[in-house]
Amino acid sequence: MKIIELAHALGEEIAASAEIEKLNSAKAAFDDDAALQEKMQEYNAQRALLGGEFSKDPDKQDQVALADIKARMDELSSEIAGNERYIAFLNAKKALDELMNKVNEEITFCITGERPSSCTHDCSTCSGCH
Repeated sequence: MKIIELAHALGEEIAASAEIEKLNSAKAAFDDDAALQEKMQEYNAQRALLGGEFSKDPDKQDQVALADIKARMDELSSEIAGNERYIAFLNAKKALDELMNKVNEEITFCITGERPSSCTHDCSTCSGCH
């Protein structure tokens, strides 16, 4: 069970990392922002209304309501995406995701002897072929 013990130790190191500390701090600020949480709840409610309207037969859908709901969702989405606490939370989550990807790539390298390819098969995202 040495592998499990090492995995546990790695998990503890990740849990003690700066990335986790930043994520927890950003998440707390995100959760404590009452205005932001209200906007997110309203956005989810609007999304449910939109889904309800789309579930109707196309000839029974209220096009004015659909336009109003979509406009409000766009407005809320812009407000949420521009919120500094939301941005900080996303950036902290991205940093943790990048760390986890590096950890998984290193484990894969140790197992296979090959570095994982980051090829997206979309040459416009690449600086050259592998």
